[in-house]
Amino acid sequence: MRVDTLRFLAKAAINLKAANFPVLTARRRAHSTTDLEVLMLGDSHGWGQGSPGYDVIFPAYSTHMSVPYSKGFFAGLREHIIRKYDFYPAAILPGRGNQAGNRNPVSGIYKEIEVDVVAPVSAAGYYAPRHDERQAAANLGYLAFNNKFSEKLLILAPDTSGSAMFQVDMLTHASKVYIGVLTGRSGAKLEVYFEQKGIDGGFVHDQGTVRRGNTGGFLYPQADGYPIITTIENGEHRVPIRNEVTVTESSVVIDTFNPDGNEEVVYCIDYGQKQLGNLCFTYAGANADAVAFEHPECPCEAPDLRLRGIIFDGNNVRNFSMGGHTVGQWLGDGTPSFNDPPYPHVDELLRYVPFTPQLTIIQAPIVNEYLRQTPIATFTANLASLLDKLNHHYNHEGLKGMDVLLFTTPGDKVITYEGGASAPIGYGEYYGAVKAFAIKYGYGFVDFEQYFRDCVTAGLLDYEFLFDDNIHPGPYVNEFIREMLSDIIDLMM
Repeated sequence: MRVDTLRFLAKAAINLKAANFPVLTARRRAHSTTDLEVLMLGDSHGWGQGSPGYDVIFPAYSTHMSVPYSKGFFAGLREHIIRKYDFYPAAILPGRGNQAGNRNPVSGIYKEIEVDVVAPVSAAGYYAPRHDERQAAANLGYLAFNNKFSEKLLILAPDTSGSAMFQVDMLTHASKVYIGVLTGRSGAKLEVYFEQKGIDGGFVHDQGTVRRGNTGGFLYPQADGYPIITTIENGEHRVPIRNEVTVTESSVVIDTFNPDGNEEVVYCIDYGQKQLGNLCFTYAGANADAVAFEHPECPCEAPDLRLRGIIFDGNNVRNFSMGGHTVGQWLGDGTPSFNDPPYPHVDELLRYVPFTPQLTIIQAPIVNEYLRQTPIATFTANLASLLDKLNHHYNHEGLKGMDVLLFTTPGDKVITYEGGASAPIGYGEYYGAVKAFAIKYGYGFVDFEQYFRDCVTAGLLDYEFLFDDNIHPGPYVNEFIREMLSDIIDLMM
């Protein structure tokens, strides 16, 4: 943490203590590096209008989300978290190319087809079927279905030699592997293992074959008690009920045969510590009661493996800022959103969140509250309802499952700095309400707006540099907020 950041926080922040962020503090002390869900919420400030390089005057992608090349403060913070903590870059999904590592077919029948996701889904937050993708893109932005399974299936079946296999040359380290599987009566056995490597990086051979292992290679000793295999059900890791998993000294075998019919299952292989290597997925025979999969695009003569995709570590950092919305409109309070009818955006958002979010970062949409003239009591009640809803996601008892960071951004240039007339409920009342809310509930809070205003009053800063237009922060503000938020995250995580 830089000295200038500490000086800034001393002036502009409250509640940035470990006690106010117990969830992140517990993760940090437990060295937990997986299953992290960070949500970002804001308005058009949050999706980067006015940020460096911003050239979309009328956003063509969505009324709720900036184009994917945004350089706004949330986009920059997301990049910082992913880069600093070395998150695996993308899921390995059918039809999505090799951006997550080289997916190399080695043998067998290897085919991609489309089969509807079978409902109900016990690990709902991992799926985004295509019709949901279109809706989510319009209502939430393109990150809603980031690292999600869809109708696409990878079929892996034996060829005439009786073998089938593909490999993933991992791009970076990961300790958990999530595998989306369509189990059923035609399900075969899936064997997962690393090809062992020696100190020189070459594969270790055993009687002419490459040695298998539950670690990425010679330099990765196997952790005691691992690997552990679970399934994901309603936001929790659970031991599989059926006896479909076998752990050997060299591999994990999952029997995807399900006598009760087709079911979407997300398996998690936890290796206990970060691994890097060539991960192999192999057809390992079939249950005696299994039958061939019947599909017009894939005439297989034997049971097969039907995979929705692979996700490493389960970390996700996503910006769900919504232009022109108040907090009540995020919740779907019955009033129309910007250019849109009333809609429960947060309820839809949570369909794509597989666990209780560990951190929610909110840029308070003061401009929109001001334009709507939301009563202060309603504004703060909506904030409380929003955070309560997020914290209760897969956390039905409502225990402290999520940390919160709130912050402000500049409001209206004409009213704040040029003496323009104010509506009855002024900007200052909304800013004060957010600060009082953070104090009441013990949430982290950073008052960027007050800091910039103090700098202008002290003659340190020309307020014209703060704005892109009358109500959107310019490039300097976006860069400043990005840097400060990044430092705060470094402090907490």
